[in-house]
Amino acid sequence: MGIKNLVPLIRKAQSGDQNAMLELLLEFEPSIIKYSRRYTNQINEDCYQELVVQFIIAVQSFDLSKYTGD
Repeated sequence: MGIKNLVPLIRKAQSGDQNAMLELLLEFEPSIIKYSRRYTNQINEDCYQELVVQFIIAVQSFDLSKYTGD
C-alpha cells in the first residue's frame, strides 16, 4: 500500500457511501488476508469475516477531527 490520503474516503464511508467503504476495504485487504492467515497457510474464513466486520466498525467510529483539525 502506497502513501495515500484516506481522509476523503473515510468521510464518504462514514456518510454511508458503500463504494468508498469498498475502496477502503480493498486498500486494506492485503493486511486483512495476512492476519486471517496468521497461524496457518490458508485463509481462515471466520477470521477474515470478523476482521472485515471490525474494520467497518473501526472506519465508522474513527474520529477524523483528532487528526485533521476539523
